[in-house]
Amino acid sequence: MTAPVVSVSGRPCRFCIAAYPTIAAEICDDDYHRDTPALYDLATAMAAVFQHRPPTDEQVGWFVDDAEAVIGDFGPLPERWRVRRLPDNDYDEFDCRFRVNDVTYVVQEGGKDCKALPVRLSTWRQWMREAESAS
Repeated sequence: MTAPVVSVSGRPCRFCIAAYPTIAAEICDDDYHRDTPALYDLATAMAAVFQHRPPTDEQVGWFVDDAEAVIGDFGPLPERWRVRRLPDNDYDEFDCRFRVNDVTYVVQEGGKDCKALPVRLSTWRQWMREAESAS
């Protein structure tokens, strides 16, 4: 069973309203994110690392889709989210590398019309092996 996505009131969540006030009603739906405390806690932990502490609702809203992309990799969900940004290096093909509860995630460069979402590094490596074997 998947978690409900919009708030119990049927309106967009407060983080989407703060981050995207003019389009929150359009984007904060069941295709965007689940409405669970764990998701908001993870988005808050991510915003605290990549923005500043304590993050505003707007800054948390910027990370809701990133948290949605990551949270499905964890089951059962941890009691606490630990997020740590990893240092960049000159040979890195990723825009960003970070860890969530000791699991490494990468973000590739996004395009003009799309935002790149985090993916587990082991999953990315599997995709690369599959692509190499297919060619």
